[in-house]
Amino acid sequence: MRRALHFGAGNIGRGFIGWLLAEAGFQVTFADVVPGLVEELAAKRSYRVVLLGEEKRVVRVEGVDAVLLGSERCVELAATSDWITTAVGVRHLEGVAAVLVEGFRRRMRAGETGDVTVIACENAVRATSQLRQHVERLADEALREFLGAHVRFLDAAVDRIAPNREGHAEDALDAVVESYYEWVVESSPVPGAPQGISWVSDLNPYLERKLYLVNGAHAAIAYLAHLRGIATIGEALKHPDIEQHAARFQDEAARGLVHRHPAFALADLAQYAAKVRARFANPYVIDQVARVARDPLRKLAPGERLVGPLMAAAEAGSETSAIERAVACALCYLDEGDESSVDLQRRIAAEGVEQVVRDVCGLEGKLLHGVVAAYETLKSLTA
Repeated sequence: MRRALHFGAGNIGRGFIGWLLAEAGFQVTFADVVPGLVEELAAKRSYRVVLLGEEKRVVRVEGVDAVLLGSERCVELAATSDWITTAVGVRHLEGVAAVLVEGFRRRMRAGETGDVTVIACENAVRATSQLRQHVERLADEALREFLGAHVRFLDAAVDRIAPNREGHAEDALDAVVESYYEWVVESSPVPGAPQGISWVSDLNPYLERKLYLVNGAHAAIAYLAHLRGIATIGEALKHPDIEQHAARFQDEAARGLVHRHPAFALADLAQYAAKVRARFANPYVIDQVARVARDPLRKLAPGERLVGPLMAAAEAGSETSAIERAVACALCYLDEGDESSVDLQRRIAAEGVEQVVRDVCGLEGKLLHGVVAAYETLKSLTA
């Protein structure tokens, strides 16, 4: 039986990537840093996936295993698995790389010549390329040659919401996810891969589509909802003006995407955007505004989910007022439990909003003034 080693046994690991690998006939082992979770998975060798769509559905995944990340057995599995995937958070990929280097070195010394597929399924741009860089930095010349000949590092874009478990999970191992998912991989099809993968020759348009129309719209809703004192995304979308704000944000972003990537059609992106808003409004998915809005300094950075679509729409010569308003809402965000938001407000108080927009968002000229004007309007309404 083909083997798959998946790093990260959280909701996305169990309820998305690991599940699809198991459905494709792989012997799946999860590697995680939480001893209790590893012990329970290894003992039970199965878990449930609770799918939340128009109705709730439960499926059981059988025959899985689990190991502690970095253990001797984890390294041995890295040396012998056919597929290796991750869902650990991009900042933890360096630790995964150290395990892979030792595993691939053992594979090389054993004379194994079969190909290995590696895909980092993270909410980050080209996470697999980042993982590969960590691996190659730790490898010697002989191992780098082996990697080039026998290891496929494939970049991917993934999309699936893992909502609040409350009211849905009955067991500690239950993985609670929305029914919709997307797994796009930049490669020609790999034989024996899971059925749910979409294979594309250029991932960049799909990375930006998700970042702008999913992550960007999610953030736009969250920051405006926070200003209104609304606690969840679903509750926010019951307010027509917030739903319209999200739709306008997506329309402006979509026009930027079509200008930048002519293979996209505006009508298709409009359908995709409407499906995204329907996913956010799913009554089974209780998504906290505070979760979506956290770390505004990162989300306001150049190329990120708010400033990226703003620049794309401006390049297209399209309207940008809804995205400017979303950026302004993010600049107003304060949650005392979120260090990033506290730092953002401290900087605005000390330096002024215009300078912060320059430094944090990288904006100048018309877009800078548009964001500052929208910010001042919001502040006057909430004063």
